[in-house]
Amino acid sequence: MEPVNAIELLGVTKRFGEVVANDNVNLTVRKGEILSILGENGSGKTTLMNMLAGIYFPDEGHILVDGKAVSIRSPKDSFDLGIGMIHQHFKLINILTAAENIILGLPGKERLNLKQVEKEVKELTDRYGFDLNPSQKIYDMSVSQKQTVEIVKVLYRGADILILDEPTAVLTPQETEKLFAVLRNMR
Repeated sequence: MEPVNAIELLGVTKRFGEVVANDNVNLTVRKGEILSILGENGSGKTTLMNMLAGIYFPDEGHILVDGKAVSIRSPKDSFDLGIGMIHQHFKLINILTAAENIILGLPGKERLNLKQVEKEVKELTDRYGFDLNPSQKIYDMSVSQKQTVEIVKVLYRGADILILDEPTAVLTPQETEKLFAVLRNMR
């Protein structure tokens, strides 16, 4: 039996009015694969990833996740399929802690046991080799720590397919090496 691909894009096209952002794109991502998509600014990389994240819907083509055709019409659909996107511009609330940001908006978290959440976040960060203090406020974090919070947030919510939009754009060379080491460990 052949291994099932994590993601397949088949003939995906996305237009914005007269502008064609993606034209008949085919892409296969295998489970455990780390893939980088390179291209000029405006070449459609982020648009393509935003279709997997449920922000945009393809005008043509098909998306398969784990070998099954899917319809991703919202970020919730994407999360339900185990896809988590870490955007270039972080979506964190500065006055909250890492743990609070990680669980913000999750159903069933109205009555919060913050110590339990911090313990779960710590276990997750230890498993993958992230350096993160769950009780640290976002406003006290470096850019790479904020990025770590975003990555841990999608992992905590059950993502097993991660999309990182320009993850090294805001990192120092040392932080980039650390991120790559963690990603290799996660694979």
